[in-house]
Amino acid sequence: MHKGTGWYFASLLTMSVGLILAALHYPGGFDWVYTVASALASKKHNPDGSSWFAGGLLLTMILLWPYVSSLNDRLATPRPKTGKVAVGMLRGGLICGAMLGLERLLIRDLSAWVHKAHEILGIFTFLGLYCGILGLLVVAIRHHKHYVLPLLLIVSPLIAIAVTQLWLYLEQRDLGWVDTHWRALGIPFWYSFAFWQWLAIGFLWTGLGLLSFITSRIVDSKNN
Repeated sequence: MHKGTGWYFASLLTMSVGLILAALHYPGGFDWVYTVASALASKKHNPDGSSWFAGGLLLTMILLWPYVSSLNDRLATPRPKTGKVAVGMLRGGLICGAMLGLERLLIRDLSAWVHKAHEILGIFTFLGLYCGILGLLVVAIRHHKHYVLPLLLIVSPLIAIAVTQLWLYLEQRDLGWVDTHWRALGIPFWYSFAFWQWLAIGFLWTGLGLLSFITSRIVDSKNN
């Protein structure tokens, strides 16, 4: 285990504990298939448990900063431009994620003050982290072609989200935003944005962990 990996496991534990405690406090029980992640940290939808997820998210983003720095240090010499951009995207995602957690801790509804501000922060968090991970995997593929497999795995939920939401937009606009009423209506889970969002979050964490192993292999191959 190389320097910095401990920060990854600390952040993973923090996020997991925050998620579980927030879900346990969710009114009526949390539906992981038909309820989006932001509802867990919402003071409106989860008044007793929102602080657990929001605080966990904030602390998680802080803990991941030294982990990303350790990845950057391992790829420092020589490091292609793609790697520099990818690390910058990761750090940008961490900053936005920390702001997202802080926003949910302190403000009931930021979007009521600034139109779609919460959604924009969420999108930048996801884009920064996902694009950063994929960028570093592209760097890895230049060294070993078999790293294309984890890249395809990690990007698959995003493709599924695009396909299913496009289909819903074209064919089922009357359904409205995904919620637990979809279950009562018998809407298949694979049409649920929430289902794919949670899967994407899981794959995001998998990708972050894989980067520790992959960067170690790249450095070892350079030294041999």
